[in-house]
Amino acid sequence: MLSNGNVLVIEDSKFFSQLVCKSVAERTGLNVVAAATFEEARAAVEAGDKKFDLALCDIVLPDSQDGESVEYICDKEIPCIVFTSLFSEDLREHLFSKNIIDYVIKDTPASLDYLLNLVERLQLNSRVKVLVADDSRVSRRYVRELLELYRFEVIEAGGGVDALAAATTDPDVRMVITDYHMPDMDGVTLTRKIRALRPRDDIAIIGFSAGGGNALSAQFLKNGANDYVIKPFLREEFLWRVTQNIQSLEMMQHLKDVATTDALTGMHNRRFFFESGATMFASAKRGQVDLTLAMMDIDFFKKVNDTYGHDAGDAVLKKVAAALKEECRGTDIVARLGGEEFAVLAVNLGKENVPAFIEKLRAAIENLHIVHNEFHIPVTASFGVSQIAGESLDDMLKAADDMLYVAKDNGRNRAEFLKAA
Repeated sequence: MLSNGNVLVIEDSKFFSQLVCKSVAERTGLNVVAAATFEEARAAVEAGDKKFDLALCDIVLPDSQDGESVEYICDKEIPCIVFTSLFSEDLREHLFSKNIIDYVIKDTPASLDYLLNLVERLQLNSRVKVLVADDSRVSRRYVRELLELYRFEVIEAGGGVDALAAATTDPDVRMVITDYHMPDMDGVTLTRKIRALRPRDDIAIIGFSAGGGNALSAQFLKNGANDYVIKPFLREEFLWRVTQNIQSLEMMQHLKDVATTDALTGMHNRRFFFESGATMFASAKRGQVDLTLAMMDIDFFKKVNDTYGHDAGDAVLKKVAAALKEECRGTDIVARLGGEEFAVLAVNLGKENVPAFIEKLRAAIENLHIVHNEFHIPVTASFGVSQIAGESLDDMLKAADDMLYVAKDNGRNRAEFLKAA
């Protein structure tokens, strides 16, 4: 992992070294050490006070004309990206045989951006799990080594049946790379079965094969694959296709998060509450779970805005949201419905435990220490709670809302319960 690690930049141009070091540090937050010569680089490595997780190496240095610095870095097993103005096909192939990560030509401003994106990508890839399915152990090992060079977490499956089990039971698997020819289940069938259970915004699938050509490519794509690669493949093209598909997944996840997250508090929003709550309510109607729905309203919130300003109101909302998330369980849906209204949909609390659970939430909010512009802002909240499912989630929400108005009428900073018989 590169997280909070050290990067060694080996570059003899003072201007370019400063530019790379500054850009890498600002974009990634990594600690950057500069070396202008091969000897400075060797001294930095052998000093032993820093473990380098990555090196960005030029080939031609004042005391190293033929890539000796890159050879040294590779021999020390430090992951290396070559960033140079020298293009030599023979040297490039030789250095790739040493397992450098990439060979980047610094010929345009875009090349620096490519380099920075690559370093960022290496940081992110350690959190991405990729499944490689192939009955050839040699082929699996080769693909695994390429992916691990890019810092992906890799698991293997020797056949389609095992791959299907891993891809559909482990939600952390975000990509499947599958060969077509496997004895127990071919790659196209595997792709179709995975796609039936996990949509395109959840997992990416890349097919590959040494035969079949365009017809096989079409079969993979028609059955749900995102991409197809013909073996033998150019390693740079293969890794670029992998990267592009992972970035597409991340973009879709980002858009989903934006659509279902409250921008101010960072908690789930109204849309998420109703979409996920509908699924939980359906399970409750089938008798699989018990639900408790609590509506919560911050007491006299308009007075907070009027007295201390809207910035103070935003600070209160953030603190209340954080308190709710802290006190609720991972299985509960906690959302801001709008304004100062929040909702909690809790699963299998046990009817006898509901009052204590709600009281814990109420007390956590009352005990918040909120200071804004040197003013201490006292905060309390009222709760309406429904333990009766009704015919729909809307019915349950309305019942909780009715109880919330009862709590307000009875003095606020309290909870009122509509209990199941």
